[in-house]
Amino acid sequence: MPTALHDNLPRPQLGLRRQHRRPSRCTVAPQALYHNKGPGLGSERAEGAQRALSRVLDLSQKGDKEAMCDFLASDNLTGAPTLKMPSQEEVVVFEDVMESMLLRVPNRHFLDSFAIRHLILASPASTQVLSGLMLGPAKYVQRMAVSSASGEQSILTFTMTATTPPADAAQTSSPERGTAAATVASASVPADQASAPDGGLAPLPEPEPVWRLQGVRGEPRFSVAALQPAGPSPELSPEQIVEAQLAALQRKDVPSAFRLLSPGSQRIIGDERQFAENLARHRRYGGLLGHIAATSVRRCMARPSTYMEIVSVTSASG
Repeated sequence: MPTALHDNLPRPQLGLRRQHRRPSRCTVAPQALYHNKGPGLGSERAEGAQRALSRVLDLSQKGDKEAMCDFLASDNLTGAPTLKMPSQEEVVVFEDVMESMLLRVPNRHFLDSFAIRHLILASPASTQVLSGLMLGPAKYVQRMAVSSASGEQSILTFTMTATTPPADAAQTSSPERGTAAATVASASVPADQASAPDGGLAPLPEPEPVWRLQGVRGEPRFSVAALQPAGPSPELSPEQIVEAQLAALQRKDVPSAFRLLSPGSQRIIGDERQFAENLARHRRYGGLLGHIAATSVRRCMARPSTYMEIVSVTSASG
């Protein structure tokens, strides 16, 4: 019983402009349990990526979402409108970047529902770096355990990519040997940048790479099978609640599925008996009982207290 996305569905809004979140006082001081700089790579690039990532986490703690735009990879800004300032400088607004992201297909969302919940709509109450790995000279991946103020425990995987700024042509070009310009240039070069054997200026060191946030993906720290939730709890992610309820419906455990409903839904439905009757009476719900498979199609953390998920379900009848 597939559930399809329609263009006329109301677009989820993050509601960030109306949200006033107090900055967290927690200090992010991660200590890595495991770190691999990558084969044949120096530590400078890994340290540069870590510094940029620490800055992103610091901005999350402060709730400064607009400043986070400066640390996003250029691909993540594609499609977002720009705002021209009085200085003629063009800037992007974080809310526009997020709305532009939500219009893309899910696999192009650079922040998933876990990342939005832990980094944008709130900030982590505690963090711990689990691992870091250089996957090449311009790609760094770091896994971090985070806990929210409510007690939810998740693991976020950060992907950082680097670009090397172009060298200044005026600095890299050498004046013609024997000219007055060459003499002046040679006199102005520090001793540690002595002339090359051919009389030209010694090559300048390679510019430091600029690290940007390419994407963040999250997952529960503990599986639903390990936790076996009996009902909604602040320690559980909304993704886990949906997963647990689908599992209960698949095994036709109506009482467990009813307990996993929100208190508001339980009051509207009435009791377990009425819930079972609704599942049997309505065709749109009947396919959930004993279904063969359920696949998440789209997840959205619309507001701090609103999570939406579209799931494609294959019923037992096909």
